[in-house]
Amino acid sequence: MRDTTNRFLIAAWATVPEVAEAEKRHAKALELQRAFRRGVVPDHARAAVIDEAVSAFLASGRWPKDVGSRAAEAYAAALAWEAEHLALRRAVEQARVLKEDTRDVLSDSALAYLGERLQETLSAALTAAEALDGVDSDAAAIEAGGAALAAWGRLRQLRTDLQDIRAAQWSVLRSVALDTHEVERWRRAGHGEAQSVPVDRVPPHDPHTVEFLLWLAASGSAYVPESLNDLRGHVDANTPGPVMHDDRGPIADYSARVEPLPEARASEVYPHSRTPQLNNAGPTPPQPKPNATVRDEQPPVWRY
Repeated sequence: MRDTTNRFLIAAWATVPEVAEAEKRHAKALELQRAFRRGVVPDHARAAVIDEAVSAFLASGRWPKDVGSRAAEAYAAALAWEAEHLALRRAVEQARVLKEDTRDVLSDSALAYLGERLQETLSAALTAAEALDGVDSDAAAIEAGGAALAAWGRLRQLRTDLQDIRAAQWSVLRSVALDTHEVERWRRAGHGEAQSVPVDRVPPHDPHTVEFLLWLAASGSAYVPESLNDLRGHVDANTPGPVMHDDRGPIADYSARVEPLPEARASEVYPHSRTPQLNNAGPTPPQPKPNATVRDEQPPVWRY
């Protein structure tokens, strides 16, 4: 799950203490990394001292006696700098992973928050719709003016809120899904909008319009899925099983169903049958009672 600028999603994570704490840790690690002093890697620091000594020798003919110690000190100082640099970089990455994992584990809390905001938005839309007085477009609202124009402006703002809430919803669901393309197909099909309305009856919703906002508010079925599994359950309940067709229509239904187990067929005992004798030292077991006869063999019919 990537960082976001969506105001509803930011507010949703702010309500989850564990996520807020993980975000603070990541922000602190980034701050430390940005404030850390610039430096060079040990090999470059040592090479710089050596190059300086060689240049001085070529210019003066005198070899500096402390070149080894100075090179060693430069290397050690750069090694300490590099170690802290690597530690900070790892801290930033691990803090980022912790933040994202915490968000994924507690994604249900964010979805619950978004569900509450959705219901508030739709309730406000129903209130604003009472003052429309037949207005259904920007031009009609401008012509009507007054309360109708104010109500239409309010609905346009609420439509933006609906778009942001849905964007936040799908961002959370995609982040915890193994197959993001599958989740995107569900979104385009209209799943995750209204839970008790067949998906083929959901009006065009991409992008969300004022008309769709009013339909969703009036339907009473708008929802934010509680989890990815909750959404999957709604999708499965709204998806018919596969049916094969020919020129005359459907010929087979392959949807899952429970079939009763067939009754076991009784064993056939023939007059020549004998009870198995596992121990020849014991008495001969009684002969079983026959319940079937051997059928006469059918004579072959030759066809030329």
